[in-house]
Amino acid sequence: MKKGFVLKGFVLAGVLALGLISAAAPLARAQTSSNPQFLVTWRAVGSYIPPSYVGKALPGYGSKIAASVELVSQGRLIDLQNETIYWYLNDVLIGGGEGVQSVAFPPFGLPPNSLALRVELPNYVGGYLTHTIDIPYINPQVVLYAPFPNAQFSTNPVTVYAVPYFFNVSSTADLAYTWAVNGQTGGGAENPEEAQVTLPPGTPAGSNIDVSVTVENPIGSTIATANKNLTYESQL
Repeated sequence: MKKGFVLKGFVLAGVLALGLISAAAPLARAQTSSNPQFLVTWRAVGSYIPPSYVGKALPGYGSKIAASVELVSQGRLIDLQNETIYWYLNDVLIGGGEGVQSVAFPPFGLPPNSLALRVELPNYVGGYLTHTIDIPYINPQVVLYAPFPNAQFSTNPVTVYAVPYFFNVSSTADLAYTWAVNGQTGGGAENPEEAQVTLPPGTPAGSNIDVSVTVENPIGSTIATANKNLTYESQL
């Protein structure tokens, strides 16, 4: 027996609002230390995360990365305004010059991958300095959310939500959603981020309901897919 379903939804709108770490105030150059420490920070620009997500936005196809560097010696920030600073991504020079402590750039290649960001101070008074960090570079993701313990449900209809991550969009309204239930693709949807599955009368307990979604950024041509298998427990 085919299980019919209709689609409706909600929009998770969010604006990426992350800032680079900055010094509280410029400090005079500290005494030369044999072990100055690098503080390299980065953030993804144009990588969507939902408002409830507490993690870091990760760069993906179409996004950019903004990075900055500070140098600490004996617990103080070192003044780098007159230092020559070079930036490299996977050994390719992407920027630099006197006092260039910040750089913004698009990732190279296709995700998933790891990007090696290197900063060099070739003329530092204490000797040549360099530091490298790895930045994850990933494909967009989508997570299906169905708030049922052990993926078992007894409500009818049942609602499943699609939550996208790391697409190069400012809002989930910019994405296209295609839903399927047990291989049956849904038609148009007023609110495409939510699938409401209605089971026919008499559906036996223990029936498996496979829900899948494909999310696409029509402009960036990036796609993410996810599926979730639910088990119907009939209402008492």
